[in-house]
Amino acid sequence: MTTEHILLALAVFLIAGVVKGLVGMGLPTITIALTSLVLPLSDTIALIALPTIFTNLWQAAVGGKFWLILRRQWPLILPLGATLYLTMWAVGRKAPEWAFLVLAIVLVVYSVLGLFRVRLHIHADLEKPLAPVIGVISGFVAGLVGVPVIPLMPYLQALDIKPTELVQTLGVVLCATSVTLTVSLLRFGLLDGPHAVVSAIAVAPAIAGMWIGTQVRLKLSIEQFRLAVLWALLLTGLYTFASRLL
Repeated sequence: MTTEHILLALAVFLIAGVVKGLVGMGLPTITIALTSLVLPLSDTIALIALPTIFTNLWQAAVGGKFWLILRRQWPLILPLGATLYLTMWAVGRKAPEWAFLVLAIVLVVYSVLGLFRVRLHIHADLEKPLAPVIGVISGFVAGLVGVPVIPLMPYLQALDIKPTELVQTLGVVLCATSVTLTVSLLRFGLLDGPHAVVSAIAVAPAIAGMWIGTQVRLKLSIEQFRLAVLWALLLTGLYTFASRLL
């Protein structure tokens, strides 16, 4: 990587951090989408390792409900992490192209339904039996394409969790995926010395961006937050779909 490439990547991490602070997700997707325009995909995946871990840890710690969320969501987190690792071990470095297209279609359909106010609601009695199922499916999707948004995000939104708690819940759950993904990168040899150094430096702009995004989010109403999440999912789905077809 040249100096120009590194500076570009750091700027992208700042932008991606703002989005993550605003809606609680999006740092890996945005970073890979933009930096892969000038860098090999293997480089971009390696660079997100440490910023993803640190931003998720911070997101999980802020809000004052970490242990409460952990007690509530552990039936989701454990199957998610285990399935993610097993899927990555099974598929190796490269996921099938159809997996990205399916993910993109689901993201677009779900976000469009949400924008038209077609919302899912999960009764409290169904949360415990559904959590492991959602964890396994989300872990499988994350193992294929590196993004556990589907069906994780629709599931959490259907629980009618308040915006601040939803962001912290995503941080707690995504800690498991980010650590597992980083272990897999080390296993495949993608996170070597030079990449690890740049990845460590990128933690600073990612955290700074998250702080900015968080300040904006705190000024939003529940409805504005809901729309921000749906638009983020829609744009992610459209980009994923276009990037795999073009």
